[in-house]
Amino acid sequence: MKIINNKLSKVVIVMLAIFSMSCGSDFLDINTDPNNPSEASLNLLLPAAQVSAGFWTTRDLQENASIFVQHYTRLNPSTYNITGANFSNDYNSMFDQALKDLQTIVKQGEEAGFKGYSGIAKVMKAYLYMVLVDTWGDVPYTEALQGEEILFPHYEDDAAVYDHIIDLVDVAKADLKEAIENNESPVSSDLIYGGNYSKWVKAANTLKLRLLLNIRLVDAARSKAGIETLITENNFISTNADDFQFTFGSSVSPMNQHPIYQQEYIPGSKTQYMNNYFMYHLIAKNDPRLPFYIFRQGEDADLDFQTQPCSQRSDCVYGWLGGQDPSNGLPALGAAADGYIGRDHGDPSGIPGDNTIRATFGVYPIGGSYDVGPGGGERRFDRGHGTGAGIMPWLTNFHVSFMLAEAAITLGTPGDPLALTLKGIEDSFSKVEAFGLAIDPNNAVAMDQADVDDYLDAISDSYAAAGNNSQRLNIVMTEKFYASYGNGFESYTDYRRTGMPNDQPSALAPSGPFPLRLPYPPGELSSNPNAPNPVPLVSEPIFWDAN
Repeated sequence: MKIINNKLSKVVIVMLAIFSMSCGSDFLDINTDPNNPSEASLNLLLPAAQVSAGFWTTRDLQENASIFVQHYTRLNPSTYNITGANFSNDYNSMFDQALKDLQTIVKQGEEAGFKGYSGIAKVMKAYLYMVLVDTWGDVPYTEALQGEEILFPHYEDDAAVYDHIIDLVDVAKADLKEAIENNESPVSSDLIYGGNYSKWVKAANTLKLRLLLNIRLVDAARSKAGIETLITENNFISTNADDFQFTFGSSVSPMNQHPIYQQEYIPGSKTQYMNNYFMYHLIAKNDPRLPFYIFRQGEDADLDFQTQPCSQRSDCVYGWLGGQDPSNGLPALGAAADGYIGRDHGDPSGIPGDNTIRATFGVYPIGGSYDVGPGGGERRFDRGHGTGAGIMPWLTNFHVSFMLAEAAITLGTPGDPLALTLKGIEDSFSKVEAFGLAIDPNNAVAMDQADVDDYLDAISDSYAAAGNNSQRLNIVMTEKFYASYGNGFESYTDYRRTGMPNDQPSALAPSGPFPLRLPYPPGELSSNPNAPNPVPLVSEPIFWDAN
């Protein structure tokens, strides 16, 4: 794991503070002559863009995606009561900050012959555009990021933008390979891979795999052919050390901790609940990641009528995990669920005074605390729990295995789906374990190998018993869902494409349909005459969602 050193942390967090104060400004417009860029100027601009990308892909957009798919829960998103205003900061900042800076790096890097810079920036630009299309559909692309030359860019068809993104990844790979062949000096300020161009090529290939897999329902032939070419090339992210992710710092002043750590470990404050569906299955399967994922602040003995989950409702599926049987026929958990105090998806009940006893985020991925048992105490900054040096795992080694397993089942590409699934699980286990041991060394303990073996054996048995490819795919996607905790984008996209995991309960009190896309920010709709009109409903799928 790569933790940002203190000196660099201070630099990039000052950048982030300026970002939040000056959305859309000319921040870091540091070239006195824009036609004669220097490597030094790009060396400052790149980490600024990466910090912005890391922050804005971890905030409301990612949190809401995670809530939609039931990793955790909060009232409005879990009942699908959302508006475009909920996502204005994320949408605007990805364009005005991260993508704006990345476009500048691409332009100036190409003009100056710095292929390493241009290649890195193109990979990151492609990833961010993928997130934008996967969540909103049509977005500006060709006319976007042109500054005052084009103030009101036209929105392009989402499928066409996907084509642009795939082409951009190919160009990025060519740039990076040229940088390697020319022995171009590593980009020292690169916060992701430290200027290792070979790792950036792996990230580009993994990103292209993700893009091609996502179009398999609308263009199976292209998806299969492209994925088979990548498999032949065999240059994906292949170890946890190669993971494409952003790593936050542990500093409080200046603040550079994981955004969710910042909001959940503040004294007396909690924003989210842990989702009961998610916790139930982690407990029931004896998932070795459970104490790394979830921290129990209280214990069931702390509950009263007000704080007991679903005490005032009769329609909860899971409710009080330690004190009642699920209504869907699953077995009760009993004492094993002590302290796992969460909420059902879409529970509209009021918020009682349970900030200090509800289950909360653990050490992975936000850099919080490892769970040592029920009643561990309120998670607070002022008690030094965890460090906040969390991660945003954009695309990882374990993602590769699950994606290849899905492709093998649905497209017939090379690979053993079960072996790939087991590898994905094992790589997720090792990533979570190593992260937890590093962040909370005084409490975290290594996973019990017998538990790991039992978990893998159970998956093998379930796969062998599956009667058709739909059942096999559900096993793959379910395991990817549990591994992807911390990156709601992946699970949200997977769920819309496959409908899996296929056992998720409906929201208890939905205020609208499950969102197949997000609503556009109202400021964009009112200020850009070329914004979509009519505005698509959240019930209208993205082009690749033919499920």
